[in-house]
Amino acid sequence: MATAEDRIQFLLELGETDQHGDWPDYLQYSFTEADIPALLDLVVDETFDQANSESNEVWAPLHAWRVLGQLRSSQAIIPLINQFDRLCEDDWALPELSTVMGMLGKPAIEPLAAFLNDPYHKEFARVMTLDGLAEIVKHLPACREQVIQCYRDYMHNPDESAYVLNGLLIGHLLDLDATEAIDDIRQFFARDCVDITCADDLEEVEIELGFRQERTTPKPDYAKLYGIEPPDILEKPGSNDVLELLNYYLLRYGHDDSILDISALDGFFAALACAPDTILPSRWIPAIWGSESNSPAWPDEEELGNFTRAVFALYNQVMQGMNEDVYEALFLEHEVDGKTYTIVDDWCEGFLRGLNLWGPLSNDDAAVTEECIQPVRLFATEEGFSRLEAMRDDEIEAQQQLIEPSVRQLFRHFLAQRRQATAPYIRQGNKVGRNDPCPCGSGKKYKHCCLH
Repeated sequence: MATAEDRIQFLLELGETDQHGDWPDYLQYSFTEADIPALLDLVVDETFDQANSESNEVWAPLHAWRVLGQLRSSQAIIPLINQFDRLCEDDWALPELSTVMGMLGKPAIEPLAAFLNDPYHKEFARVMTLDGLAEIVKHLPACREQVIQCYRDYMHNPDESAYVLNGLLIGHLLDLDATEAIDDIRQFFARDCVDITCADDLEEVEIELGFRQERTTPKPDYAKLYGIEPPDILEKPGSNDVLELLNYYLLRYGHDDSILDISALDGFFAALACAPDTILPSRWIPAIWGSESNSPAWPDEEELGNFTRAVFALYNQVMQGMNEDVYEALFLEHEVDGKTYTIVDDWCEGFLRGLNLWGPLSNDDAAVTEECIQPVRLFATEEGFSRLEAMRDDEIEAQQQLIEPSVRQLFRHFLAQRRQATAPYIRQGNKVGRNDPCPCGSGKKYKHCCLH
């Protein structure tokens, strides 16, 4: 039978794990609460911070805190929270220790709240407490009110210098649909201590929580608000390459509510191609910018003409590709450590934007559409993102590969309907002569009755 020393040595040798995969069941290796002191020693041992990044030992603290989470022992709560200041910049610890707090459950709420309210801790260490409290609600929905009260207590006496922390707190309240905290939220914003890029400004929060229908003031210009250089410094491409030109125009004249890259625009046009009925440019051109009122104030007719020619070139290319069954989605790519990753999120978001321009569908057509766009929704909705977090890289790639076939299937479904609707009428039966009795039964000649 394995000893305590054997179990700890096992963690030292276990090595690298998959950040997106499910955690293994560590308890199958006979870990018990008697191992908690040794496991905590692994977590707090700072020598692992300087260990060789290629070694197995560098992963031991991660495996140790996962075991502590699965043991669900309250003994681990305070010691783990005390490591937040040291580990808050660790790319693995930041998300995983909040998950551990969720597993440790209700006994962790008060210690997390105490840490949150202590301004002497690092800001992102306290962000970990926000995330940990939210994870507890995911594991134990009955703790929702208690966690929301922790957030509200903090808002009554916040660290007004912790703008990011305060913005992320608002995001958690939105995730919890904390309508009961609206007065505290309004007072919180009145302190002018919230980074609104984290969860938007008060009017957007009120809309999200159902306390208003629409804005009464213009949406903030986040670029100007935070001193980001305005897009008019972009250099216009010297070539006539359609994609380069469109990227320039979308960035130069775009904003938070508009399509901002050619991948999303390509997905937008793919949705228009699949639509059961033709969607006119008078509808889809303003939709690129979010609405008619958000359309650019073009400096001159030449600039408008150049954009129009470029955008119709891509639109026609997508339509032709769909009709000839050779369409290839314009997905983005990103290289990390020599490996190229396909990025489909923007394309999928653009497709759903185009889908919003469709008219009402029959029940049968709606069912077909929903089935076909499931791979698209996976990469463009909060529900989909949650599912992706639990997938391995190969599983994510497999889901990406389903997008194009599913979209082509949707296109073919409505193409068949359009062709049927425009098929020529074929007369059935014999032709009636002008002087023959009218087939309606009136007794008159055809030329004096229905032919008249």
